[in-house]
Amino acid sequence: MFAKRNLRAALMAPLLVSLILGSVESALASNTSTSRTTIRDAVVSTRITAHQVTFKVDGSTRKLSTNARTVGEAMKEARVTLGPLDLVSTPLAASVKQNLQVRVTRIKVTHTIKKVKIAAPVEKIKNAKMMVGKTIVKAKGAPGFKEVDAVTTYADGKVSAVEIKRSTILTAPVAKVVVVGTRPRTVDELNWRAVANCESHGNPRSSDSKYGYYGMYQFSLTAWKTAGGTGNPMDASAAEQTMRAKRLYKIRGAGAWPYCGRFFYR
Repeated sequence: MFAKRNLRAALMAPLLVSLILGSVESALASNTSTSRTTIRDAVVSTRITAHQVTFKVDGSTRKLSTNARTVGEAMKEARVTLGPLDLVSTPLAASVKQNLQVRVTRIKVTHTIKKVKIAAPVEKIKNAKMMVGKTIVKAKGAPGFKEVDAVTTYADGKVSAVEIKRSTILTAPVAKVVVVGTRPRTVDELNWRAVANCESHGNPRSSDSKYGYYGMYQFSLTAWKTAGGTGNPMDASAAEQTMRAKRLYKIRGAGAWPYCGRFFYR
């Protein structure tokens, strides 16, 4: 009886060993498969959560694909450093989102004390006996100077604000005094020679047949007739042309010479 039990145990041992080894191999295979699945899922998860972030700083654009959770972390990853006064368009603690754009503005503040010139004011005295357009400098005047204590703020290299802390007058300016004529010019006091030089280089026989202008003042035939002339202006004497031009001025003003009329007052 005892011998039969030993024989049965001896026959069962290899089977038990086989079963145990199979279980171990199955467990190992299962663990390896699980490990591979976990790694694959992690990679897939990383691809899904990566965000595209664009930083605009120092006149350039930096693009970054990142898994950072906050803007501050992404900024460190992009190697963007901030000065103590620099401004960021998005809070550093804000969460990173897809296609996020972050602008960094560089701020610089300077403190200066400068000597600044004060322009001399101009005092005008009207004179009814002098013609319009004529001026006489009665006193030249002189600039003054002041000391200005200012704080200037620069944003990306451009002045964004200036705060004057103190302004002290060192030398007061002296006014420039100018006498200004107010009497209207008579038609005879206008600069007819300058207008003639502008229109025709002062040539009474000048002709622009393409556009229909003739004579020293480049009359059109209609304007010449309006001023009382007959025939063609270029056939009249220089004296008559000037007389007719003055008559036309009284009727139409300087507008009869749209371009050269500005020379009347020089």
